Amino acid sequence: MTPEDLAARLGLAELPVGLDAVEVELDRAVVVDRAELEAPARRVVLGGGKRLRPALALACAAAATGRGDDVVRNPDVVAGATAIELVQAGSLVHDDIMDEAGERRGVPTINAVEGPSQALLVGDFLLARAGQLAAGVNQSVAGFLATAIADLCIGQSAEVATLYDPERSLDAYEDSIRGKTAALFRASCEIGVAATGEASDAIAAVAAYGTAFGMAFQIVDDVLDLVSTAEALGKPVGNDIREGVYSLPVLLALKGPDGTALRSRLGHVPAEGEVAHALSLVRTSAGVTDALERARAFNDEAAAALVVLPAGAVRDGLAGLPAAYLDWALEQKAPDLVPTGS
Repeated sequence: MTPEDLAARLGLAELPVGLDAVEVELDRAVVVDRAELEAPARRVVLGGGKRLRPALALACAAAATGRGDDVVRNPDVVAGATAIELVQAGSLVHDDIMDEAGERRGVPTINAVEGPSQALLVGDFLLARAGQLAAGVNQSVAGFLATAIADLCIGQSAEVATLYDPERSLDAYEDSIRGKTAALFRASCEIGVAATGEASDAIAAVAAYGTAFGMAFQIVDDVLDLVSTAEALGKPVGNDIREGVYSLPVLLALKGPDGTALRSRLGHVPAEGEVAHALSLVRTSAGVTDALERARAFNDEAAAALVVLPAGAVRDGLAGLPAAYLDWALEQKAPDLVPTGS
């Protein structure tokens, strides 16, 4: 989704202006008198991306205050949104180190070019810059950001603890993605509102919204890893199975009639033929459709959480965004899963 698409869906015409301000702040944040830090940091931070999380921060600020477009220009809100995107970028750098990834979105990773040690420093640098920005807004914003970073680590650690484990429970899966993905969605929404000084009931509402949206977002991402194409994803399909990360569609497929056959392809580092067979078994199971139903249930939770906010176009746009994102992602990367007539 482009900023213009998001602005239309959210009923927030000035959203692109706010996101442009975020880009300016991102550019400033990576300036440092060490070329070996700045060059790779700039490549990662300014290399594109949907900017969904800063958009959520800006939109939640507008929805909670009921003031609309002028809020997206608020320097504190922009700073908070920028901090969120810096954490997102830093966490991806760290993910690439853990995964030993050579590319992301078709671009060589820092660990592939400058090496894992330098990548670690760049990731830490981005997280530190995020903390500096958050601390400059107010204590609540700094606290929400720090909590989200801790939750990211906890969620990722929980995932690592269950690698190559076909007995991974559904609760363990959800606990992990609540930390590694949903925590940053939650913090995006919390920080947007906290930067305006709005009351805590509004913050609680958007926190619940962001958590549910983030859960659905990760489930959709996990589905796409199994059913999309390398061309659409910009990376090989089935990477989670290769790396021993058994996501919701796989765990649900294990409970189906072909579960025994699927289990025989899991629990170890697989050969490529085993990955292909596992993907075929998951795709023909009910695991994919059942996982998408779980994502849609989270989307419903997200929409329901916003009822306490002031009525208006931005609140309604936020309520509809998780479902719209799910449909958009499937249309772009797995059109065979889009229901007929959509």
